[in-house]
Amino acid sequence: MSDKVRRLATMAVLVAVLAVCSQLAVPVGNVPITAQTAAVMLIALLLSPKYAALTIAVYILAGGIGLPFFANFKGGFGTLLGPTGGYLYGFVVSAALISLIAGHSQPGQSFPWLRSILACVVGLAFVYLFGAVQLKMLLALDSYGAAFALGGIPYIFFEPIKIAAAVLAAKMLQSRGLNKF
Repeated sequence: MSDKVRRLATMAVLVAVLAVCSQLAVPVGNVPITAQTAAVMLIALLLSPKYAALTIAVYILAGGIGLPFFANFKGGFGTLLGPTGGYLYGFVVSAALISLIAGHSQPGQSFPWLRSILACVVGLAFVYLFGAVQLKMLLALDSYGAAFALGGIPYIFFEPIKIAAAVLAAKMLQSRGLNKF
Protein backbone atom coordinates (compact mmCIF):
# COMPACT_ATOMS: atom_id res chain seq x y z
CA MET A 1 0.00 0.00 0.00
CA SER A 2 1.41 3.37 -0.94
CA ASP A 3 2.20 5.87 1.78
CA LYS A 4 -0.44 8.31 0.50
CA VAL A 5 -3.18 5.66 0.50
CA ARG A 6 -2.15 4.54 4.01
CA ARG A 7 -2.37 8.14 5.25
CA LEU A 8 -5.80 8.71 3.71
CA ALA A 9 -7.13 5.39 5.02
CA THR A 10 -5.82 6.12 8.52
CA MET A 11 -7.36 9.59 8.49
CA ALA A 12 -10.72 8.19 7.25
CA VAL A 13 -10.75 5.59 10.03
CA LEU A 14 -9.94 8.27 12.60
CA VAL A 15 -12.77 10.50 11.31
CA ALA A 16 -15.08 7.51 11.78
CA VAL A 17 -13.71 6.91 15.30
CA LEU A 18 -14.41 10.56 16.15
CA ALA A 19 -17.94 10.31 14.72
CA VAL A 20 -18.64 7.20 16.82
CA CYS A 21 -17.15 8.78 19.96
CA SER A 22 -19.41 11.77 19.39
CA GLN A 23 -22.42 9.49 19.85
CA LEU A 24 -21.18 8.25 23.21
CA ALA A 25 -22.99 11.13 24.86
CA VAL A 26 -24.75 11.95 28.10
CA PRO A 27 -27.03 14.99 27.68
CA VAL A 28 -26.27 17.69 30.24
CA GLY A 29 -27.58 21.22 29.67
CA ASN A 30 -26.48 22.93 26.45
CA VAL A 31 -23.35 20.82 25.97
CA PRO A 32 -23.46 17.00 26.26
CA ILE A 33 -20.70 14.97 27.88
CA THR A 34 -19.16 12.95 25.06
CA ALA A 35 -16.09 10.91 24.22
CA GLN A 36 -15.25 13.41 21.45
CA THR A 37 -12.37 15.00 23.30
CA ALA A 38 -10.82 11.57 23.91
CA ALA A 39 -10.97 10.89 20.17
CA VAL A 40 -9.52 14.32 19.35
CA MET A 41 -6.62 13.69 21.74
CA LEU A 42 -6.05 10.22 20.28
CA ILE A 43 -5.99 11.61 16.73
CA ALA A 44 -3.55 14.32 17.81
CA LEU A 45 -1.25 11.83 19.53
CA LEU A 46 -1.21 9.59 16.46
CA LEU A 47 -0.79 12.15 13.67
CA SER A 48 1.42 15.12 12.89
CA PRO A 49 -0.03 18.58 13.60
CA LYS A 50 -0.95 19.07 9.94
CA TYR A 51 -2.73 15.76 9.53
CA ALA A 52 -4.35 15.88 12.97
CA ALA A 53 -5.89 19.31 12.24
CA LEU A 54 -6.88 18.17 8.75
CA THR A 55 -8.58 15.03 10.09
CA ILE A 56 -10.60 17.10 12.56
CA ALA A 57 -11.44 19.64 9.84
CA VAL A 58 -12.79 16.82 7.62
CA TYR A 59 -14.95 15.64 10.52
CA ILE A 60 -16.31 19.17 11.06
CA LEU A 61 -16.91 19.70 7.34
CA ALA A 62 -18.73 16.34 7.05
CA GLY A 63 -20.90 17.20 10.04
CA GLY A 64 -21.37 20.74 8.78
CA ILE A 65 -22.81 19.57 5.46
CA GLY A 66 -25.35 17.49 7.31
CA LEU A 67 -23.90 14.09 8.11
CA PRO A 68 -25.01 13.10 11.62
CA PHE A 69 -21.46 13.14 13.01
CA PHE A 70 -21.93 15.48 15.94
CA ALA A 71 -23.21 14.55 19.41
CA ASN A 72 -26.67 13.00 19.51
CA PHE A 73 -26.56 12.38 15.74
CA LYS A 74 -26.72 16.07 14.91
CA GLY A 75 -25.32 17.59 11.77
CA GLY A 76 -25.56 20.74 9.70
CA PHE A 77 -24.19 24.25 9.93
CA GLY A 78 -26.77 25.07 12.60
CA THR A 79 -24.81 22.89 15.02
CA LEU A 80 -21.60 24.73 14.15
CA LEU A 81 -23.34 28.02 14.85
CA GLY A 82 -25.03 26.76 18.03
CA PRO A 83 -23.86 26.45 21.64
CA THR A 84 -21.54 23.50 20.93
CA GLY A 85 -19.94 24.99 17.81
CA GLY A 86 -17.08 26.67 19.66
CA TYR A 87 -15.97 23.35 21.10
CA LEU A 88 -15.94 21.84 17.62
CA TYR A 89 -13.79 24.68 16.26
CA GLY A 90 -11.53 24.29 19.28
CA PHE A 91 -10.93 20.67 18.29
CA VAL A 92 -8.93 21.79 15.23
CA VAL A 93 -6.59 24.04 17.21
CA SER A 94 -6.40 21.51 20.03
CA ALA A 95 -5.41 18.66 17.72
CA ALA A 96 -2.59 20.66 16.15
CA LEU A 97 -1.30 21.83 19.53
CA ILE A 98 -1.46 18.42 21.17
CA SER A 99 0.40 16.85 18.28
CA LEU A 100 3.01 19.61 18.24
CA ILE A 101 3.65 19.49 22.00
CA ALA A 102 3.59 15.69 22.30
CA GLY A 103 5.95 15.17 19.40
CA HIS A 104 6.41 11.55 18.52
CA SER A 105 8.64 8.69 19.37
CA GLN A 106 10.66 6.80 16.80
CA PRO A 107 10.77 3.00 16.84
CA GLY A 108 12.99 1.99 19.73
CA GLN A 109 12.42 5.23 21.62
CA SER A 110 10.36 5.32 24.79
CA PHE A 111 6.84 6.70 24.55
CA PRO A 112 6.64 10.34 25.72
CA TRP A 113 4.10 9.72 28.53
CA LEU A 114 4.45 12.95 30.47
CA ARG A 115 4.75 15.13 27.38
CA SER A 116 1.64 13.46 25.92
CA ILE A 117 -0.39 14.07 29.07
CA LEU A 118 0.77 17.70 29.26
CA ALA A 119 -0.06 18.18 25.58
CA CYS A 120 -3.59 16.89 26.16
CA VAL A 121 -4.13 19.26 29.08
CA VAL A 122 -2.98 22.24 26.98
CA GLY A 123 -5.12 21.13 24.04
CA LEU A 124 -8.20 20.75 26.21
CA ALA A 125 -7.70 24.29 27.55
CA PHE A 126 -8.13 25.53 23.98
CA VAL A 127 -11.25 23.42 23.44
CA TYR A 128 -12.81 24.95 26.55
CA LEU A 129 -11.63 28.44 25.56
CA PHE A 130 -13.24 28.26 22.12
CA GLY A 131 -16.37 26.71 23.63
CA ALA A 132 -16.68 29.42 26.30
CA VAL A 133 -16.30 32.20 23.73
CA GLN A 134 -19.14 30.88 21.58
CA LEU A 135 -21.34 30.11 24.61
CA LYS A 136 -20.86 33.66 25.96
CA MET A 137 -21.79 35.19 22.61
CA LEU A 138 -24.80 32.99 21.89
CA LEU A 139 -26.28 32.93 25.37
CA ALA A 140 -25.46 36.60 26.08
CA LEU A 141 -23.68 35.68 29.30
CA ASP A 142 -22.12 38.41 31.42
CA SER A 143 -18.59 37.02 31.42
CA TYR A 144 -16.31 34.31 30.11
CA GLY A 145 -16.20 32.98 33.64
CA ALA A 146 -19.96 32.47 33.51
CA ALA A 147 -19.57 30.72 30.15
CA PHE A 148 -16.88 28.42 31.57
CA ALA A 149 -19.03 27.73 34.64
CA LEU A 150 -21.84 26.65 32.31
CA GLY A 151 -19.87 24.87 29.60
CA GLY A 152 -16.71 23.79 31.37
CA ILE A 153 -16.95 23.05 35.05
CA PRO A 154 -19.63 20.33 34.80
CA TYR A 155 -17.52 18.51 32.20
CA ILE A 156 -13.91 19.05 33.19
CA PHE A 157 -13.96 16.37 35.86
CA PHE A 158 -14.30 13.69 33.15
CA GLU A 159 -11.27 14.90 31.20
CA PRO A 160 -8.56 13.08 33.23
CA ILE A 161 -10.26 9.78 32.36
CA LYS A 162 -10.37 10.76 28.69
CA ILE A 163 -6.73 11.86 28.75
CA ALA A 164 -5.70 8.53 30.26
CA ALA A 165 -7.73 6.59 27.69
CA ALA A 166 -6.32 8.59 24.75
CA VAL A 167 -2.71 8.35 25.90
CA LEU A 168 -2.96 4.62 26.62
CA ALA A 169 -4.66 3.95 23.29
CA ALA A 170 -2.03 6.00 21.43
CA LYS A 171 0.76 4.11 23.16
CA MET A 172 -0.85 0.80 22.30
CA LEU A 173 -1.41 1.71 18.63
CA GLN A 174 2.08 3.12 18.23
CA SER A 175 3.61 0.02 19.79
CA ARG A 176 1.74 -1.99 17.13
CA GLY A 177 3.26 -0.02 14.29
CA LEU A 178 1.00 2.99 13.71
CA ASN A 179 3.65 5.68 13.36
CA LYS A 180 2.96 9.40 13.11
CA PHE A 181 2.84 10.96 9.69
